[in-house]
Amino acid sequence: MSSDVRVRLVHLSDTHISPYGQFVEETFDEAVRQINALDPSPKLIIHTGDLTDNGVLPDYEYALEKIKLIEGDLVIAPGNHDERNYGQSLFREMIGGLDREVDLGDLRLYVMNSPEPDRDEGRLGRRRQELLNNRLRKAPRDVLKIVAFHHHLVPVPHSGRETNVLEDAGEVLDNVLKYKVDLVLMGHRHVGRALRIEDTILLNAGTASSIRTRGRLGHTFNIIDVMEDGSIRIYERDIKKLEDRVKGEYSAKTHT
Repeated sequence: MSSDVRVRLVHLSDTHISPYGQFVEETFDEAVRQINALDPSPKLIIHTGDLTDNGVLPDYEYALEKIKLIEGDLVIAPGNHDERNYGQSLFREMIGGLDREVDLGDLRLYVMNSPEPDRDEGRLGRRRQELLNNRLRKAPRDVLKIVAFHHHLVPVPHSGRETNVLEDAGEVLDNVLKYKVDLVLMGHRHVGRALRIEDTILLNAGTASSIRTRGRLGHTFNIIDVMEDGSIRIYERDIKKLEDRVKGEYSAKTHT
């Protein structure tokens, strides 16, 4: 990795932590080891949902034990599995708010709750759209603006039959483009993908530790490097092979 990295972020998703069999613990532990060994260290680690598999109390208790192994600041968006079985109440109690704004000076992260309890489908709805729009409207022009939620805005290749794009994806996409959001971070489909539309990079993370991988895509997480010249480089880390695949390289003019 280049020494010209100004800000490094880690984006992981769909860990599906549970003591009941769907969680690949050794892969999660290896991912944590690799994240903790990154040089430079990430300024922020962003998890885009499905922290747990069933949303039940034993899942959350186990998840808290596991995520404490991650060194650095971790912010988690809720996923549809996290809100199963009234899990949203446990998420609020044990993880934090379902909608959050994180201000790190030159970086603003807006975490939005896209799931609805006990449904696989997602939506932000008018209230959350307006909340997000108001926050983006007030953000300084020169900060890195990142929006994170679980469900995806556009279909993801190699992820099976498409049924779970945000129900109000058109309106949400229109607004993130209007306010020139730099990065939209998502999960849900267990497939990594980077796509730029106008000034906005849409980035999905694959699963870091669920047994439900796709084909031979394996377990992965994303490394996002914002360079000194303002360009953005995105790598997908294959956890088992310990190798980085370039997912996208974007010049500074694409997100100013």
